[in-house]
Amino acid sequence: MRNKIIDFIPEKAEVGVGLVLQDKSNRYIFFVAGERHKTELKEIFYAGIGGHVEEGEDFIMCAHREAKEEIGTDIYIISSSNTWYVSKDESVNQIKIIDSPKPLAIYEMIHPIGTPREGKVYHIIIYKAKLCDFPQKILLNELQGVIALKEEQVVKGLERKPTLNELIEEGATIMVGCENLSSGIRLYPIGTAKALANILNYIS
Repeated sequence: MRNKIIDFIPEKAEVGVGLVLQDKSNRYIFFVAGERHKTELKEIFYAGIGGHVEEGEDFIMCAHREAKEEIGTDIYIISSSNTWYVSKDESVNQIKIIDSPKPLAIYEMIHPIGTPREGKVYHIIIYKAKLCDFPQKILLNELQGVIALKEEQVVKGLERKPTLNELIEEGATIMVGCENLSSGIRLYPIGTAKALANILNYIS
């Protein structure tokens, strides 16, 4: 019987942590991919703050380190009332986890085409969290900015690639950065952002 997070992770799997952050207006906070992720197309992805678990870290330690590194502020983790398993085919199923705090989800992300690990599975442990402070600084190589999206914008990300300007007109906010991004660039979700969209769509 699988009850712990680690029971759902294959041996020698690539594992990371992602954060579902919300602001005081309950909008969801994501980073916009940084300079090393630029493509020739006029589009770019957004995702949750987070990254790979390093040697000697547990999932919670990783979450705190990644937040401090990427946006210059700490976070506090919120235990989720339910935990979901989002498979690589994007199907969503509820699972029982005894770990505390409980994650919101475990996601089997497939590395995108054109990346070094194209087609490989990356297991992301996703936690709900709140910011301890406003984002202070960003690592431009990793992210160009931080945006806050309304719940319906997150869900619609599964079926469209709106421009940055369109998102702002609909009520999204740029929290920090994005000065070097064209208002006409199109955004799409990967990782934690895509997993959250699937979960919200499933439970709505």
